[in-house]
Amino acid sequence: MSKAFTPKESHAQPRPKEADGWRSGRPVEDPEKTKRWGRVSAKPSEYLVHVRRGQVTSSSGQGASCFKWPGDSVAVIPTSLQQLRFRADQVTIERIGVEVTGLAVYRIADPLIAYRVLNFSYPERAQEKLEETLTSMFIGAARRIIATLTVDDCLQRRKAMLGEELLSEVAPVVGGAGSPDDIAVRGWGVVLDTIEIQEVRVLSETVFRAMQAPYRTSLERRAREAKAEADKEITTREASCARAIEEVRINETLVVAERRRELQEREAAIAAEQAAQALRRAAELRRDEELIALSEAQAHAERAVQLEVLKQKEAEARVATHALLMEAAEKEAALQSALRLTSEAQARSEYALALEQGQAEAAVLRLKAEAQAIIDESAARVQLARNLPALAGAVGAKFGEVNITSYGDGAQNPFAHLSQAVGAVIDLVNGKTLSTSMATTPTTSSSGIKE
Repeated sequence: MSKAFTPKESHAQPRPKEADGWRSGRPVEDPEKTKRWGRVSAKPSEYLVHVRRGQVTSSSGQGASCFKWPGDSVAVIPTSLQQLRFRADQVTIERIGVEVTGLAVYRIADPLIAYRVLNFSYPERAQEKLEETLTSMFIGAARRIIATLTVDDCLQRRKAMLGEELLSEVAPVVGGAGSPDDIAVRGWGVVLDTIEIQEVRVLSETVFRAMQAPYRTSLERRAREAKAEADKEITTREASCARAIEEVRINETLVVAERRRELQEREAAIAAEQAAQALRRAAELRRDEELIALSEAQAHAERAVQLEVLKQKEAEARVATHALLMEAAEKEAALQSALRLTSEAQARSEYALALEQGQAEAAVLRLKAEAQAIIDESAARVQLARNLPALAGAVGAKFGEVNITSYGDGAQNPFAHLSQAVGAVIDLVNGKTLSTSMATTPTTSSSGIKE
């Protein structure tokens, strides 16, 4: 039985880690390169970048040194060759798991670009991050390439089919020629010198034995043929010696031996062919069983995924339906509220309009009545003014002498009745009745006035 295929990943060699503090778990840094101020020096295989007020100063350079003030930034970038080992497992196009172990050689060719991409204020941590990123890229690209190759291509053409393909895929990314947007700077400032595939191993022992079976069978067949040839030569020599002693017996023995040899060769050939066919059938049967099991597992996984997708879509449809129903109910409630508010506003408007119309009509009628009263009063005054001379002449012609006799309260003012009489005449002119004023006078008068 073959072992279950489990993908593996291999990263760079681990570095010593900080045990405590805020940098716990991070690589141990050289204190001479991370101090806040003082002189910082780079080795001949390192490039020093000195930044002050956002600008790279002239003290930067290969193996250079500078004095770092607290406000400055200094990055020490290694430019020597670096090795990176990686290991990736993947199934080939034939669904056979293989393990690939490789070695990549790279270097930082442009430090002024690399210090912008990685934080080389902590060189060891930056180097570790670069190695982790490159390792992940190598593993991903190797798996993608192996998935399109056969086992024979991986074993026999590892340099052309794996190494060169990895180099052509990863080098443009880190070197800066793999994207049409590379305008001001190019890539990460890193150059990949070479990628070597050191080992390709078939993970399944059963498959590896099946691949070796034809070669082993061929070796066994050649061994049997060599043995048969040796047996033939020995038998021939024995027959020759025996023929010298006894010719007839030798001839009969030779014929029997020849026939026996032919029979043995045929039996050996038949047995070898049967064994080879049995091995081929067994290998094909095992491969078919593995392919069927893998297909069934993939079909089961796809059905499970489809079922989950359908359940998710059904849940989303229910949620959407509930949301639509809630939205429709809210819109209907808002519409009913708007209709109710509209009806109330219309009723208030009609009531206010009717009230204003009634008030306006009442004000118009009141103004008309006041105007008519003023007109009537003015007309009466005009008529009185016109009739007073005639009335005065008539009164003077009618009365010659007037005698006034007063009783009761009117004894103190005998001319009060005369003023009342004149008022009654004026009221008569204005169209009023004299009955009220005359009825309230309890006295009698006789006139004997001389003019």
